[in-house]
Amino acid sequence: MHRLGNSLSRIVCCVILCLCVLGSISWARTASVQDLEKKYAAIIGDYEFDWGQGAVTLQFYIKEGELWADSGDGRPAVMKPVEGEVFVFTAEDPVEGVFRIKFDKDDQGEYTICQVAIEAQGMEITGKKIK
Repeated sequence: MHRLGNSLSRIVCCVILCLCVLGSISWARTASVQDLEKKYAAIIGDYEFDWGQGAVTLQFYIKEGELWADSGDGRPAVMKPVEGEVFVFTAEDPVEGVFRIKFDKDDQGEYTICQVAIEAQGMEITGKKIK
């Protein structure tokens, strides 16, 4: 009976340890998302672009600890910061290729302008943040 009690105690300790580790991972992930949301708060949101065939909305948001761009085409892309640049990113789409995404300030000093360049097509388009 004593051996059973020791085994049960070990199992309970292992379960508690696992729950503590999982809890700290979850807390770290939440802290990471919050840090990214704070870091990119000025640019997160929806931007409208006129591609010549009507307006397209790109949404920029934080998910799973990364910054994403989503046009609603079912292929959201992770945005990677360009080293040494402020609010300049690259994103890769399996169909269109590599995008370069740059956010600029407007006349009031707020980030409301987004330039998207599709490198393979040599195309660049500018959008405005939807308020």
